[in-house]
Amino acid sequence: MGLIKAAIQAVGGNLRDQYLEFFTCDSLGQEVLLRRGAKVVRNGSNKGDAEIISNGSKIAVPEGTALILVDNGRVVDFTTEAGMYTWDTSSAPSCFGTSGFLDGVKKSCADIWSRIKAGGEPLTQQRVYFVNMLEILDNKFGTAAPLAYDDPTYRGIYIRMNGTFSFKIVDPVTFFKKIAGNVSSEYRRDELMGKNGQPGQGKAEFLMYLGEALNKMGAGGEGVQYNRIQSQQVKLAKYMNEVLDEDWLQGRGMIVEQVAVMSVTPDEKSRERIEAMDDGLMFGNNPNMAAGYQVKGSVDAMKTAAGNQAGAGNTMMGVGLVGGFGASGINPGNQGMAFLQQQQMMQQQQQQAAAAAPAAAGWTCSCGQTGNQGKFCANCGGAKPVEDAGWTCSCGQTGNKGKFCSNCGGAKPADDGTWTCSCGKTGNTGKFCGECGKAKA
Repeated sequence: MGLIKAAIQAVGGNLRDQYLEFFTCDSLGQEVLLRRGAKVVRNGSNKGDAEIISNGSKIAVPEGTALILVDNGRVVDFTTEAGMYTWDTSSAPSCFGTSGFLDGVKKSCADIWSRIKAGGEPLTQQRVYFVNMLEILDNKFGTAAPLAYDDPTYRGIYIRMNGTFSFKIVDPVTFFKKIAGNVSSEYRRDELMGKNGQPGQGKAEFLMYLGEALNKMGAGGEGVQYNRIQSQQVKLAKYMNEVLDEDWLQGRGMIVEQVAVMSVTPDEKSRERIEAMDDGLMFGNNPNMAAGYQVKGSVDAMKTAAGNQAGAGNTMMGVGLVGGFGASGINPGNQGMAFLQQQQMMQQQQQQAAAAAPAAAGWTCSCGQTGNQGKFCANCGGAKPVEDAGWTCSCGQTGNKGKFCSNCGGAKPADDGTWTCSCGKTGNTGKFCGECGKAKA
């Protein structure tokens, strides 16, 4: 009974699979890299096995798409040209095939016997795959850490880059065998490049080889300055393909089509170095610009001197020296750098004078020690003398130090034992002020 049932299944399945199929594929867009072809059934009754493609079936290949034919797990043919094709290498014969009716019937009978031996199931598998040959755009990239760049002007600096790149499948068979494989439905871009900020294998390799490609553009190669990399995107794509050749072209059948660099940014230390070198190059190569900067520096120095008594003499001396540069026979190409060195010397002198100014102040002890800052002499330990507040004249003038009033010329009154408090109360005779209660100084 089992053999009879298997025979019925084998004959029925074989008869259903006699019909010729028609395969085609809509646009794969930017996200699908490979899709298994499905036969088109609209009004017919072609309900054969999905894994069986009858010999003589038709396949329409759209533009921008490659076709791969797989027979029993092996790639038997492919094409990258658009058009209509006929499947004529299938291991599933059909009496409607290209070999003719009688030959097709004979081969179909052999297929029926093979199915009977397998319990009515076909012992074969055919599949059609369509591979996306379009340029896959907008693959964003960014360097998490700065990359070393041998700049022809600034030498070893570190830069960050971000932008987008596009890639293209140019060898569909290699891509099928090495990447996508015999998938049941489709293989998508995010399986290769990653998604949601997590780079996949493809994007990780792109970033890994980006530094090597940049080396070919630096001082040892093209000699492209870091801030001109954005205008050399064709060269960058070329070098990316060179360094990725083994992994991408030979290993995956893909190439980098374009690289669009959005920004190139030096890290903080590299930026400081670039700015310092730019100043030197600017003043060394342009005497007029160096002279202009010299005038600006002189004006700034005079402004500083106006508000800094301790450094005014040194500052004005520096300004005089700078002014002498213009009339000297010094090479104009080096004048700007000499001026910067002079300005630095002036600033150091100002700082030293400012630091020394507070030390020159202070009070002088009776022993002759000057510049004392505390309450006791640094030499003999004597106490700081109490400052004389002076005397108050009858006209109201306070703080008189001499024998006559500085306001009206009146003579200093004879000492009658009274004293004047800091609050202004005069005529105090005790140890405390009769007005505010403060102790006598």
